[in-house]
Amino acid sequence: MAFDYGSLDLGLKNPFKKEGVVTAIRGGIQVAIGIILLFQAVAQVNEDQTVGWILIIFGISVLAFGIRVLSGGILATLRYFVGRNPPTSLSLNYSKSESSSAQEESTYVQYNKDELEEMLVGRKNITFVEPDGFLARLLHSVLPKLLYMPYPIRNMAQRIFGAWINTITSLIAYAFIALVTLAGFTGEAGKLTFPIYSTLLTVYIAIVWFSAGRAIFRDAEKTIQTLGGTTLAKIISFSIIMPVAIGLGLSTLMSSTNITAAEVESFFDALPSLNPVLYLIGILVAAALSSFAIITMLKYRIQFADPRTEVSELRENWQESIHPNEIFINLDNLVMANRRYKEVPNRVYRELDPKLNAQVEGKGSFDGIMIQEIQPKVFEMNLGEAFSKTRVVSLLSANILYVVGIAFTYLLAHSIPSVYSYAKDLDFGNLTTTSAEFSNLVNLSMTAAHYLLIGFIINSFARVMANSAHLFYAEMQFESLIVYFKCEGTFTESKISTGTGIHDSTRSENTLVRSSITPWIIVSRLVSATFAATGMKNLEHPRYILEMHKSDSNLALIKEDVLNFLKDRESIASITSVRDLDNASKIHQINERTRAMPSSQQIEHDEQAAGFLKKENESDNDETETEK
Repeated sequence: MAFDYGSLDLGLKNPFKKEGVVTAIRGGIQVAIGIILLFQAVAQVNEDQTVGWILIIFGISVLAFGIRVLSGGILATLRYFVGRNPPTSLSLNYSKSESSSAQEESTYVQYNKDELEEMLVGRKNITFVEPDGFLARLLHSVLPKLLYMPYPIRNMAQRIFGAWINTITSLIAYAFIALVTLAGFTGEAGKLTFPIYSTLLTVYIAIVWFSAGRAIFRDAEKTIQTLGGTTLAKIISFSIIMPVAIGLGLSTLMSSTNITAAEVESFFDALPSLNPVLYLIGILVAAALSSFAIITMLKYRIQFADPRTEVSELRENWQESIHPNEIFINLDNLVMANRRYKEVPNRVYRELDPKLNAQVEGKGSFDGIMIQEIQPKVFEMNLGEAFSKTRVVSLLSANILYVVGIAFTYLLAHSIPSVYSYAKDLDFGNLTTTSAEFSNLVNLSMTAAHYLLIGFIINSFARVMANSAHLFYAEMQFESLIVYFKCEGTFTESKISTGTGIHDSTRSENTLVRSSITPWIIVSRLVSATFAATGMKNLEHPRYILEMHKSDSNLALIKEDVLNFLKDRESIASITSVRDLDNASKIHQINERTRAMPSSQQIEHDEQAAGFLKKENESDNDETETEK
C-alpha cells in the first residue's frame, strides 16, 4: 500500500532489528569468503584457467548471495516506514478518503463484507477452518489449539509434521527393504543396488527438510495447506518402486555388457563408502533439535490464544419525531467519526446506503446497514521470557549453521579443482595399470560429494530454523473495534402549525415525521494478526481475526450518543437569529399601528354586541318559520 505520511504516529515499530543485525553479520562473513575466493581465482588463472574459472564461479555465487543477505540484514535494521494506512483492512475499504489505498490492498484482504456480517451476527469465526487431510487432522488432534493460529503458523507446523512423517515412513520402508534385500530375497541385483538406494534415500530426506523450511510468501497465505494420506502413499510407493527400478536397470546393464555380479560387487567394494547411515543419524539429530525449538515457540504461542466469538448487542424500538435519514447521517458523521483512533478515518466495510420506500399519504418504510472498523492499534504480545530466549537461540543457531554451510561451500570450491586437476593427468584408456591413480580420483570425488551433501544438509536445517524464527518475529497483533449497525422501521408525516392566534403576526408551519425505529447494533472488540516484512511492502499481508470480545461499554456509549441526538432534536422551526428576532419585533410594531388595535373594554363591548346580534338573528328566523 502507498506510504501516506501523517504527523500522528500509529506506534508500529520495526520488529526485525535483532534479526537484521544477526543476518547482516552472517552476510558480511559470506561476502568476505566470496572475495577471498575471487582473489584466489585471480592467482590461479595464470596457472590453470579452468581452475581459475571454477573458483570465479564459486566466488561470484557466494559473493552475490552474501551481498543479498547483507543488504537484507541492513534493511531490516533501518527505519520502518508504515505511514497512516497499515495494517491491511479486513475487507475492501469503501471509505472515500482511502480509495487509492483500498485498491492497492484489495488483493490482500482476507474477508468480504458478507463474511464479516456473517461472523458478527452469527457469533462465529470463519478464520478457523477445518483441517484438510488425514495427517492434518491427526496433527490437530494432538495439538487442538493449533486450529486457532494464523494460517502461516498452521502451515509451518503442518510442514514440519509432514517432514517427520516423510522421514519416519521412509526409514520404516528402508528397514523393510534392507531386511528383504540383504537376506537375499531379491537376488544378487538387490544386494548390489542397496547402497545406491541408501544414498538416494539420504538425499531425499535432506530435500524433504529443505522444503519444510519454506518462508512466508509475499503474496499472502490465504488458505491452509492440505496434508493428507496421499503423502504416505507417495512415500511408500517411492520406497518400494525405487529399489525395484534400480535393480532392473542394473540387471539390464549387466546382461548387455556381460558384466558379472562379482565384478560389480568388487567395483563397489573398491569405492569409498558414503556412509549413508551416519548421514541419516545426523539428519535425525538435526531435525530433532530444530523441531524442539519450533515446538517450544509454538507451545507458548498456542497458550496465548483466546479464541472467543463474543459480541455486545442492542435490539430495541424507539418512537421518535425524526426523519430516518438523519439517524444514519448522525451515526456516520458524528457518532462513528468521533471514535476515530488518532484521527485516522474508520474502515468502511459496508457503506451506509439508507433506502426510503415512500408510500401514499406520507407513509413509508426505511432500512440501512453499516459496518465500520475503527483504526486498529498495536496489541502487545507478551509470550514470556522463555519464548523470547528460544526465538533468539533459534535465530543464532540458524545463522551459525549458515556460516558453517558457507565454510563447506568454500571447501567444495577448492575440492572440485583438485578433482579436475587430478583427472586431466590420468590415462583413462589404461585403467588396469593406473588402478591406484583411479582410486585416488574416486577418493577426491567422494570428498567433494561429502562437502556438497554436508553443506546441503546444514543449509536445509539452517533454513528451517531461520524461517521459523522469522515467522514468530514477523507476527504482529492489533486491537480494534468493529460496529455493525442495521436499522429498519416505518415513518408517517403530519403537519403542525404554531403561532396561529388571531392577533399573532408570525407563525411556523412544519411537516413532522414520526418514525418507529428498530435498531440492531452489534459491537465487538477484535484481536487480529498479520505478518510484517521488510522493504516497501512491509505489511502487505492478510489480517486474520483471531478473537472477538464483548464491548458493553462502547455499545452503551454509542447508544447514549444516538439517543442524545434524538432527544435533542427540534421539530418546530423557530427564529434563532438576533436579526430575525429584531425584524419580527419591528413587524409586530407596524401591525399594532396599522390595525389601531382597540382596548380591552372595547373588545368586550364588541363581543357583547356580537352576541346580541346573533340572538336577534336567531329570533327572526324563528318567527319566519312560525308564519310558514
